[in-house]
Amino acid sequence: MVKDKFKYESPIIKLNVGGTHKMAADQALLASVEGSDLAKLFNQMHMLKYTDDKEVFLDRDGRTFETLLNYLRNDRKIFPDFKERQDENMFFKELHFWKIDQEHRAWQEQYLGTLNGSAPATPN
Repeated sequence: MVKDKFKYESPIIKLNVGGTHKMAADQALLASVEGSDLAKLFNQMHMLKYTDDKEVFLDRDGRTFETLLNYLRNDRKIFPDFKERQDENMFFKELHFWKIDQEHRAWQEQYLGTLNGSAPATPN
């Protein structure tokens, strides 16, 4: 059923990310990855920084965060397709920052190490 796909009881959170991207998402979506810092932030609904327009302000890259939201909207089953290597790098940094996909944490750290020139890239 359609109603099973949407959590109507979940409040809509207006987001202002980096001052460049305004978007909205269900609180349930933002808290959907159990144990992630994003879930911790939006499960408790505390220590949020609001703008004058009553948007939650996140001091992150807006375009990258928008990609992250779409990744979450697809239950983390459809990995984003990137045209630029820098965009892909930023996405991995965003996953790492929010502690999303912890089952791949070691690989993420290895990948990020290659960006900093500290380890060779050998993803599994």
